[in-house]
Amino acid sequence: MRRGIRGLKVVVAAVAAGIALLAGAPAASAAPALRPLDVKSAVWGQLHNGDCQQDNGTIVLRSDGTGTFSATTLTYQTHSGDVWHTDLDFYTTAGTHLFSRGTFDSPTMNDGNPPPKYNWFRNFTYDASLYGAVNIFKTNQHYSC
Repeated sequence: MRRGIRGLKVVVAAVAAGIALLAGAPAASAAPALRPLDVKSAVWGQLHNGDCQQDNGTIVLRSDGTGTFSATTLTYQTHSGDVWHTDLDFYTTAGTHLFSRGTFDSPTMNDGNPPPKYNWFRNFTYDASLYGAVNIFKTNQHYSC
């Protein structure tokens, strides 16, 4: 019986020493800290095309090469369902075209009184090395409905 207890004391002491070593581990050997993403965004006001409307079209670019376009759309008159179509062109401050994304399509919209609003978004990717060159406020949205 004494041997079992003494053996247990040795194990407990070894575990305690291991915990002490882990607790004193330098930060360099710990997992690397996650760096927060840089984000650029811009919002269009209200846009109209035919009997369709887009409110608060928002473009978001993240430094990891991902982006999102989101908007609220509606139609004032349709008999077969309308769809808002968006294409985006991204530029530098000097006006150099960098890349395009789209076509992003809204859900099929129907009218009503008042017309229902359709909130939607589309995710996309791009070459992350271009993030620093993009002037988000020079982004052109080409649209139709």
